[in-house]
Amino acid sequence: MLASTAAVFWGTIGVVYRAASMSGVSGEWLIVGRPLVAAPFSLLLLAAGRGRLSRWSVAVGLFGLAPLYVSYFLAVGIVGAAVASILLYTAPLWVALLSPLLLDERLGPRAWALIASGFLGVVLVSGGGNGSLNPGGLALGLCSGVSYAFYMVLARLASKKGAQVEEISIHAIPVAAIAVLATLRPGGVPSPSDVPWILYLAVAGTIVPYILHTWALSLVEAYRVSVVSLVEPVAAVALAHVFLGEALTPMQLLGAVLVLSAALASSRISGEAPAL
Repeated sequence: MLASTAAVFWGTIGVVYRAASMSGVSGEWLIVGRPLVAAPFSLLLLAAGRGRLSRWSVAVGLFGLAPLYVSYFLAVGIVGAAVASILLYTAPLWVALLSPLLLDERLGPRAWALIASGFLGVVLVSGGGNGSLNPGGLALGLCSGVSYAFYMVLARLASKKGAQVEEISIHAIPVAAIAVLATLRPGGVPSPSDVPWILYLAVAGTIVPYILHTWALSLVEAYRVSVVSLVEPVAAVALAHVFLGEALTPMQLLGAVLVLSAALASSRISGEAPAL
């Protein structure tokens, strides 16, 4: 339940991002403000003696979260949400390739079948990827998938080395915020009407899901968490249908069934104590 709950929270980001953009909020401020506003929570936890800022915090923030935040939203702006989503969710493939090398976690045929089924579901949910095929946008989208995979693999590795959940989730956010701010320099300052949107992305789109997701990664294999995380685009499409009135096609419904089936099967693979 930990990874799937985190995925649902992340699934709200697309709806909120689109609603905020339609309200006139700067896209750059939505990207930068998300980790920037979430970062002070790390200071509060440090003051309370919860976790510490370590090399794992730096590694996860610098090589996982920061490039993920920047590349995904820039890809959405260039190639569209559908193509960007498909490229983002190549992450389970990269996790599967990296896990034997970095985590000593080897995948069997069933695991590869679940990854393939889940990815096919994402393609269908995303509408087959209708959008621009701009090479730069495709490269950014692929970068987001690799960055997402690096975040999961690094978080899993840090957990296996004894790092605390806060150390590799919340305390990685200030590092990511600095890196993102060095990459994007939004003009001006957010208006008072922009603040609620940015606060939502910081709390419900960052702090809460990263704690849940990192907790899941501390308990079970990274590829299992990555497959369960494919629930995110399903949640995003369902929320867009409810709140933005976007129609659901039979192809998207079939994709949702594939993703949810793969996530459920992944959570029940025998191995470590079930936590997803």
